[in-house]
Amino acid sequence: MMLKQIFITLASIFSPYALATVFDLADIKTGEEVGFCPNGSITVTGSTYHCSTSIELQTGDWILNRNHNAATLTAQSSITLKGSNIVGATDNPININALGTWLKVEGNSYVLGDISALGSIQITDSEVKGKIKTNGVGPNGRSVEFHGMQNVLNGEIIAQSEVYIESGMFCGKIESTGTNVKINTTDTNSSNRPIVVGDINARSTIELNNVEVFGSITSLGHTVDTGFKATNVYADRQAITAHHFSMNSTDVSVCGQVTASLDAGTNFKHFCGIQDPNCDYANQSPKVCTVPETIPVCKITPPSEDDFDLVVTPAEDIALMCGDELPQFTVTTTNNGKVTSAQVLASLSHPDLFTLEMVEGKQKIDDNNFVSKDDGTLIIKVIPNDIDSIALDSNYTLTFTMVDDINKAQTVQFMFTPYMFEAYAEDLSSLKEIHVVAGKSKTVNTRLLACASTGEQVIATNYNGTPQVAHPIIKPAGGSEGNFRYSAEFSDGLSSHGLITNESGLFSVNLSDTFECKGFEECPEEGSVKVEGTFDVKSRPWTLAICDGSTTLASGTSESGPGFIAAGEYFSLTIKPIIWQSGGSVTGEVSTKSYCNADVTRNFMLEDAPAASIVLSSKQKTPTETANQSEKLLESTLSLTRSHTESENEQYTFSDLYWEEVGSLKIKASLTSEYLDMTVNTGYRNVGRFYAKYFKARDAEWTYPTKQSFIYMNQPFERVSYDVVALNAKKEDIKNYVHFDASLREHFHLGELSDYVDRFIPPAAESAEWNLVGDASVGTFTIDKAMGNANCDNSPCWEKDGTDGKYPDGPFNKDSGSTNSKIGLTHIAVIDEINFFDDRHILEEQPDIRFGRLNFKDVGGNQGMTIKVPLDVEVWQNGRFVTHFEDSATTANGVHHSRTPIWSNSSPNNTLLSGEGTMLAGRTYDIVASQVDSAREQVRFHLDLSSAGNNLPWLKYNWDKTDTEEDNPPTVVTFGIHRGNDRIIYRGEPNFIGMN
Repeated sequence: MMLKQIFITLASIFSPYALATVFDLADIKTGEEVGFCPNGSITVTGSTYHCSTSIELQTGDWILNRNHNAATLTAQSSITLKGSNIVGATDNPININALGTWLKVEGNSYVLGDISALGSIQITDSEVKGKIKTNGVGPNGRSVEFHGMQNVLNGEIIAQSEVYIESGMFCGKIESTGTNVKINTTDTNSSNRPIVVGDINARSTIELNNVEVFGSITSLGHTVDTGFKATNVYADRQAITAHHFSMNSTDVSVCGQVTASLDAGTNFKHFCGIQDPNCDYANQSPKVCTVPETIPVCKITPPSEDDFDLVVTPAEDIALMCGDELPQFTVTTTNNGKVTSAQVLASLSHPDLFTLEMVEGKQKIDDNNFVSKDDGTLIIKVIPNDIDSIALDSNYTLTFTMVDDINKAQTVQFMFTPYMFEAYAEDLSSLKEIHVVAGKSKTVNTRLLACASTGEQVIATNYNGTPQVAHPIIKPAGGSEGNFRYSAEFSDGLSSHGLITNESGLFSVNLSDTFECKGFEECPEEGSVKVEGTFDVKSRPWTLAICDGSTTLASGTSESGPGFIAAGEYFSLTIKPIIWQSGGSVTGEVSTKSYCNADVTRNFMLEDAPAASIVLSSKQKTPTETANQSEKLLESTLSLTRSHTESENEQYTFSDLYWEEVGSLKIKASLTSEYLDMTVNTGYRNVGRFYAKYFKARDAEWTYPTKQSFIYMNQPFERVSYDVVALNAKKEDIKNYVHFDASLREHFHLGELSDYVDRFIPPAAESAEWNLVGDASVGTFTIDKAMGNANCDNSPCWEKDGTDGKYPDGPFNKDSGSTNSKIGLTHIAVIDEINFFDDRHILEEQPDIRFGRLNFKDVGGNQGMTIKVPLDVEVWQNGRFVTHFEDSATTANGVHHSRTPIWSNSSPNNTLLSGEGTMLAGRTYDIVASQVDSAREQVRFHLDLSSAGNNLPWLKYNWDKTDTEEDNPPTVVTFGIHRGNDRIIYRGEPNFIGMN
């Protein structure tokens, strides 16, 4: 059986606790999975509850123990209280113990019990009633740390390592058994200085800065340092015991003996100890120590979970003495604005004349004590003990008081009369109360009833007039009537007129006039009598309008419209209880986007108004693909609930709101229960677009040309693909981004983001496909090589530097000795917002880029001979060109060449290159030079690397330094003269023996 989780609303002054999840240890059994022990289970041994993993209390959660005895809660690993938490109670504490790493208590939390951990303990702006102790060896240290300015501890601290305190009140001993104690506030305001009521002991240094200590200070063989700010020490006799006492300010006061070596010239205010008034060590006159009148007390005051209230209707009731109905009152009991069963005391002004009867309720304890039903309803009828002893037209009172809070009470009136005005329903039954919506008129039917001489109840058809109308507001007392309008003009004893008020609350409408009563019962001799009547009006706000807060509430969606804020970022909004607007429905939910300028019902916000709690909820609006499966909805680090008393500037502000996903939300504002027995229309507003905050690159893939594991500068990649992950402001993966309209998803380019920005400027990705990978929205962007004449203008490639720059350079990213590029994500147009973090936009895998060239060897041989012309592919490395042994892919064909005769005895077209060769470890011998006719000549060939030739333009090189253009690789081939075994050797002829 899963642990029962109770949702309760806590005291309005502690709104962060509203609608918290309360875990009751009494409900837990061994083996259960509970919300505060995620991914683990609970083992119960006696009063010890052990979580097999880590304990995590979400913001606002409580852990209590209905068994009303001390209990211990342990976690195998860490314990984290994320803020606004309560653990334990004053009468039944709950100790918490982290058996693994660390224990953290975040702001505005209360721990009523001991705190211990094997690792460090960190507490921020919280209150603790119990001992704090680190008691084991752990990699994260064994320190006790208090951060923030609002800490309270009623108990001692024993730390195996350092004790560090920023500020707060500490009643109990503070001791470090291993190292230092540092109490060093960052607040320069002396009124916020830390206060210690107890002794301070440390094995090493004690540092005090702007601290008040009511106790002794002991450092075992080390230093007590009072820092640069005012510090006061109040001890009975022995104040400071240390090897050395360092004092850097004259604004230091010590009451008690100082046993330590002092710096020369030390001059602090030294008084006798509190119980040592005749000492000889004081340097002040008089020697007496002036102690503050009141020694501080560390009072722990966790919020109460109860805020009871009641509303009684009608405020006045009149019963016709000849009628069948008796005065009857309906009590509605609430706790924190939610209806609840509660005990109510009813007190009559004349208990001897009347008896109270419970018409509806849970229990009648005695004649005056009743318990309302679970829906908060209690109906009490007043029964006369003797009708003849009751004075007609005299007011009697009945007071209802909440037993759980005697300050919550309401007094009502009743009388018996032979004549009265009365409101009635369509079925002609009596109406004690009218329900209206503030700002909306409602027709009210009333009649004048009288007791006929026969003793029957009749309508006094002889009455034609306009009674005086009073409409005081009953709740909230002192509230506004809101331009209340009602005028009841009678004809033949009946009236039907509209009633309207622009305010909320409980009103009592009283009608009064003089009535010609001749012929009716109890008519005086003068023939006329004053007649009155009363009915209650319950008026509610129409709806709760959701309006702008810190940021204008945009209404974009995952398909269109404007952006709002990034997912996970904080925002605020305001809620206004507004009056009805023309054309608005009084049932169902109301879209409130257009109603933020409507008048508000100010009475709703008053202290004495009917108790109510506003709660925000949400539903994912877009993308619709995941709207029904989305678990992440609107959250707040504070609270999604506000008490009706927590208004400011006639509105309710909800701060620190966030949504960890992207798209749009339907945010709804509603009351946790009925308002004066009426349902206030839920207000809603579609808010969006929430968009991705961060992006990071992931899984880049560089597709090199066939059989290459590298790329040459100016050589296009076959393809580059790179993944981009969308994240929220908390740098967490988001799911919904894949469902955004393509026009609303950010488009990412690639670029070089360091000193080589002009060297890598690929075209934009032709395609971007977003998919859900696990819980992450991942976009895969692809840039393909152009189909036609691929080059650096139309394809992804790394350009060579200009020949007048750093030419040649590289390699890039080849090994630890090469230069590194920083190719990563760039963008041109921004749709919503693009941010990167921690260089995560730099591709983790950078391409292997090399400066290459083809280099012919100059050769020679006999005339008429076919001569092999060695062709090397070379790369620039360590300041020189070397053969590129890793290239066994580049292929060149000698047929693509040009020639220039240097010296020849033949026709210009007598020589040629031919043969196709593929590199083997960076060289090929398959290109040859030959002659048509044998002749003596020397020719310069250029292998054509252009797109019209071998299509290897990236392997050109600036051989001819006379201009800046790159050239095709040249070779000089010499054909000699054959004379048997000799030939002419030309001056400077390389490879003259014709060997390859």
